[in-house]
Amino acid sequence: MIRSYNHKGFVLEVAIETSSRLVPAPESVQYLAVVTISRSGRPVTAFSPLCVESRRYRNFASVDEALMSAHTAGRAFVDNWVQAPA
Repeated sequence: MIRSYNHKGFVLEVAIETSSRLVPAPESVQYLAVVTISRSGRPVTAFSPLCVESRRYRNFASVDEALMSAHTAGRAFVDNWVQAPA
């Protein structure tokens, strides 16, 4: 699953991947989020792509949790980078 968000002239592309065994039990499926930050169609090489993990666990328990956490992390990176002195 891939979602794109616009933030301060950047595009945050969040890709969600499942992390499980070949034949997983339903409760063992976990999710990983990868964020690519781009501007004018090109990735910003200063911090892209980002692999976002849950702080408590190695992966996220739901797609929604992975999407929201990755979106928030991507926005924070852009905010910090835009505000950093040149």
